[in-house]
Amino acid sequence: MDPPSRPQEPLYPAPWIFAINMFAMYIAVFCVALDNTIISTAIPNITNEFHSLGDVGWYGSAFFLTQCAFQLLFGKIYTIFSPKWTYLVSLFIFEVGSLVCGIAPSSLTLIIGRAVAGAGASGVFAGSLVIISHTSPLEKRPIWQGLISAMYGIASVVGPIVGGAFTDLVTWRWCFYINLPFGVVTAAIIIFFLHLAPRPSASKDKTRRETFLSLDPLGFALFLVSMVCLFIALEWWLGENATIPVRIITQRTIWAACWFAFFLSGAFYLFIYFIPIYFQAINGDTALQSSIDNLPMVLSNVILAVISGLGVSKLGYINPFCYASIVFASVGAGLLMTMTSETSTGQWIGYQILFGFGVGLGFQQPPNAPLTVLAFEDLPIGIATTLFARNLGASLFVTTGNSMLGSELRRGFEDLAIPGIDPESLLEAGATSFRSIVPSSSLVAATDVVEVP
Repeated sequence: MDPPSRPQEPLYPAPWIFAINMFAMYIAVFCVALDNTIISTAIPNITNEFHSLGDVGWYGSAFFLTQCAFQLLFGKIYTIFSPKWTYLVSLFIFEVGSLVCGIAPSSLTLIIGRAVAGAGASGVFAGSLVIISHTSPLEKRPIWQGLISAMYGIASVVGPIVGGAFTDLVTWRWCFYINLPFGVVTAAIIIFFLHLAPRPSASKDKTRRETFLSLDPLGFALFLVSMVCLFIALEWWLGENATIPVRIITQRTIWAACWFAFFLSGAFYLFIYFIPIYFQAINGDTALQSSIDNLPMVLSNVILAVISGLGVSKLGYINPFCYASIVFASVGAGLLMTMTSETSTGQWIGYQILFGFGVGLGFQQPPNAPLTVLAFEDLPIGIATTLFARNLGASLFVTTGNSMLGSELRRGFEDLAIPGIDPESLLEAGATSFRSIVPSSSLVAATDVVEVP
């Protein structure tokens, strides 16, 4: 089958203009990626303040869930409206969500803020990749997208450390306030320096009503509701106006990339969110110390992300890196599941490095897949589809992990039957505060309960 024909490449911006715009997008992606992990080391303190141990999973999954649900919608929007102004609107939504999180007086408000921020984040990350496709030639795009992924990985490294530092030294609310000044800088640069050459628009010669209907609003509404209920509802019956056209999702490369992204992302964020709880609840670490203990995973992730990005640009194939990713991530995840209070420092460092190698080799590969098989006008939807799968995996795995953790803790505390202490009070106390409630004679047994999940 012959590859799809591509239109003649347009003129691209001057190198210094491109560099300024890339800097702005790096800042935006950094903030979005920071929000993925910065809260992980702050969660135990948040649960202590709001008495909301049962909401642990929602602090992460609310962000991923709306990222996932809005990813496909933004993929359509970027093909219809100006990428520049779509990008700015999504950045504004992300910043509003961050502000709500920062001033949240309750656990519910924090979850709502995370959901709003996630909706905006879906447009920011996808938009950065779309803008790269508008401002750089095809042969250079894997390099620039690799750097975007590297920035994503760097933020993953910095996120838990920054979150732990804010939590211990100031307040966890600064995990969200920090996004506001960066958002202003990014918006200013994009407004004044990003000028995109005209491209064929999917809304050309359409009325406003036709343009609105081409977004498949009914399909999106049903999809959003079904996502909240943990179902997947993709509307194919609208043909070319569907959220994901059949001709795109039936591409073997696309659906394979989606499955790969779903499972790898789910496993990665499951460990990112719950390993800090292990370090703080089992080992008694502070938030900052737990983020330092988590460094082997995220650092090895970043190093291998850079290496694999350069490797793909040289080889032109993502398959070898995906295969290696599966091997390292599977072995590392299996070893991490064996961790107990008796696990030595050398062991949990090695386990994290193995898993980080696997994630770093494969995490950035799915968004590169559409570049090889789709026509230029389909790239926004193709990229959004792989990002959708990534966020769906993160959302479902973190939510499921939280549900399993809550069930196991409730059962374990009930079986422990500490005299004079209601098991529910231990759950409501928070991820680390339960240690101050349990009598010293029962602390080891209670810690074993937390260790089991």
